[in-house]
Amino acid sequence: NVSAKADVYSYGILLLEMFTRRKPTDEQFDGDFSLRQWVAEAFRVAISDVINSHLLNQSNNTATERSDATARKELLVMIMEIGFSCSRESTNERMEMKQ
Repeated sequence: NVSAKADVYSYGILLLEMFTRRKPTDEQFDGDFSLRQWVAEAFRVAISDVINSHLLNQSNNTATERSDATARKELLVMIMEIGFSCSRESTNERMEMKQ
C-alpha cells in the first residue's frame, strides 16, 4: 500500500540496513525473525553490537578522541532509534517525517 506511512517504514528499514550493514533478506532473518527484531533485541543488550563496527572503531588514544568516539556512538544510537521507530509494524505508531 503506497502511503506516507509506507515511506516512513521504508526509510526506517533503510537506516537499519545502512548502519548495521545487514539486509532484511540476509539468511539469519528467516521465518518470523527480522532485521527490526534483531535490532530490538540489541537495544535491550548492547546496541553497539549491531552497529557497523567500522563506524564505531576509530582510534581512541587521547581524551579528545575518546570524547569524539562517545559522541559518535550516541549519534549512531539515535539514528538506530529513528530507524527502529520508523519501522514499527503499526502505521499509527510510526514517526512522521516532519518529526
